[in-house]
Amino acid sequence: MVKYKSAEDQLILLGDYIDRGKDNKKVIEFIQELVRYGVIALRGNHDQLFLDYVKRPHIYTNVYNYLQNGGHTTLKNYIKDFDTYVWCDESYQQWAKEIMLQYGDDVEFLDSLPYYHETEDYIFVHAGINTHLKDWKNTTNEEFIWIRGRFLNYDHGLDKTVVHGHSPTINIHNSYDIYFGNKKINIDGACAYGGQLNCLEIKDGEYRQYHVKKNN
Repeated sequence: MVKYKSAEDQLILLGDYIDRGKDNKKVIEFIQELVRYGVIALRGNHDQLFLDYVKRPHIYTNVYNYLQNGGHTTLKNYIKDFDTYVWCDESYQQWAKEIMLQYGDDVEFLDSLPYYHETEDYIFVHAGINTHLKDWKNTTNEEFIWIRGRFLNYDHGLDKTVVHGHSPTINIHNSYDIYFGNKKINIDGACAYGGQLNCLEIKDGEYRQYHVKKNN
């Protein structure tokens, strides 16, 4: 069991707080509360998909990408009688307008989330960094939350270890457990796909991992 103490420990969350779950709005509210008490919450690609949709619902690709990636589960939490609507351009824009008007605080919160957090020994990020750049900080915002192959398939020359998620570990080492690579640590246990939610504890240069199995 994780023995997290807010007064002593720094908790870092790697993004993707919404979609494919049952209580997405409550999760956002909970993350906001954690951040108020010093927790660092980073931005994930699902958080960005939501922002792209509610801010620019007139762009069809924003709507399509969001709904195709589990966004309807989040919209159910925000839109009353969501299941009674006909999915069409008018509905998409109406839903986005309603969310912006009634739940603008949630939108602003997600839009305030940073793309990475750096310490003396680690870089924490949702998906990864562009290993082909001389300066990893020139990684684009899209890459920070979406990158896969150009990060996973190449070593980086940094002295720091990159802790990330986004790419399920089951696809890397045939296990939902945390994957420890060459100065890369992947904690994505594919919870949304029937796997587990992983937690990595880093203390005095040593690692301890915990997980919670998905409730089916």
